[in-house]
Amino acid sequence: MLAGCGLFGGGATRHDDRFARPDHPKNSPSGQYAATVDMGPLQNGVDTWVAVIRDNATGAEVFRDSYAYGNRHGVGITWLSSADQLWLLSNDVGTAHVDRKPDGTWIKTSIYPETVGDIPEEIKAVGG
Repeated sequence: MLAGCGLFGGGATRHDDRFARPDHPKNSPSGQYAATVDMGPLQNGVDTWVAVIRDNATGAEVFRDSYAYGNRHGVGITWLSSADQLWLLSNDVGTAHVDRKPDGTWIKTSIYPETVGDIPEEIKAVGG
C-alpha cells in the first residue's frame, strides 16, 4: 500500500462530517449502504478502528475490513460522492478503496505507487 500520502494535509480532519467514525455512520450515495466504524483491539495502547459496510434495508454486514486502523496517525473512512465506493485513508498503512462486485460481494483494493493515479481528485482533496 502507499504510505505517507499526506492524509488530511489540506485541512481536512477525521472529524469532518463526510467521514464515518465510531457512532457516526455515513450513508453511501445510493442510500443502500452505510459505512460504520467499530472499535478494534488496542494496539500498543492506541485505539483502532475497523471499517464496516452494512446494508441499510436489512442491517446485514456486507463487508468488514480485516485490518484495524490505529487512529494515532489519522484515519479517514469516506464514500466517493458519485458512487458506492468506500475509501479508507490512513497515514499509517496507506490508502485503499472498497467496491461492490456484480455478485454482491465487496472487495478491498490497496493503492500502490503504480496505482496512485487511480485516486479520484475528490479523495485526493481530503487526504487520499
